[in-house]
Amino acid sequence: MLRPQAVVSIRAVRTRLALALQGAMLIACLLAAGCAMPFLGIYPAPPENAVPPVIAVSSFDNRSGFSGQWELGTGMADLLVSELVKSRHFVVVERGQLDRVVDEIQRQGHSLFRPEGRVSAGRLKNARYLIRGVINDFSQTGGGSFWVAFRNIITLGHGGYTARVALTLTIVDVESGQIAGSLQSSAAVAAREAYVSGSYKDVRFGGDSFLKTPLGGATAQAIYKGVRGLLLKVPRIYWEPMVAAVSGRTIILNGGANRGFQPGQLYDIRGSGRAVTDPATGDVLSIIPGPLIGNIRVTVVQPDIAYAEPVLGSRFERGQRLVPAAPRRAP
Repeated sequence: MLRPQAVVSIRAVRTRLALALQGAMLIACLLAAGCAMPFLGIYPAPPENAVPPVIAVSSFDNRSGFSGQWELGTGMADLLVSELVKSRHFVVVERGQLDRVVDEIQRQGHSLFRPEGRVSAGRLKNARYLIRGVINDFSQTGGGSFWVAFRNIITLGHGGYTARVALTLTIVDVESGQIAGSLQSSAAVAAREAYVSGSYKDVRFGGDSFLKTPLGGATAQAIYKGVRGLLLKVPRIYWEPMVAAVSGRTIILNGGANRGFQPGQLYDIRGSGRAVTDPATGDVLSIIPGPLIGNIRVTVVQPDIAYAEPVLGSRFERGQRLVPAAPRRAP
């Protein structure tokens, strides 16, 4: 026969166990309802003096086996474009609907249209990199079971479901056609049974209602992880001080106070460098600095632009690079 103290201890243990299982049940129910970690979409600030690379995104290749109501190829590409723009690390150019853009530019050049407000031809940006995507998995499958505790009675709950999305993103260097990098991105979100037996008939891919579903949550997380991976994989381009324009003896620079220019600074100006390539492969091995053109002094600095005057030399042109120079006496 058990002593009263032992009975109390057993009851206390059962109570604690029941409370612990109820907490586990609550977490399991939240996960089963598709309540995954919120999709925050937070990105670090771009590095100082980094120039956002110009990229384009092609329609995704759907290899997941999914053939439902959504066009995953274009839909996934649109979500990636939206997230790339949100990151502020890239300049994204349109390629999927570029024909319509070109048609509009050509239409504006017709004599039937007024010249006011007409866009200039020859100003479309060139993409430096192309992002190509593959959808490897877009599915919702049966998962394991979970334990439920209610009123100190332990029972076995029904099986759960898991939504999975897996992507491959490839970075193509447009100039060379070479693969600059590739990465895998995947996510899984727990789902309740209702999402399997229910219908997505009235849910638009990429919309708010879609993102609240398990498949939508997994899609959003996979896209977010993919963009974070692209921040590390896409080659960085950094700003360089250069001559933006020349007007008489006034030299206009491609930055102002925002780039650290200050009145009185002296710069050497060099011409275009020469690339040294491998005779067998054509790969660039090094860049030989261009010849010294002259020397300039910064005179006026504005927020986004600066002005300079020649100290030595006169053959200054747009695109020439500036190198900080030690102070020297003008002749």
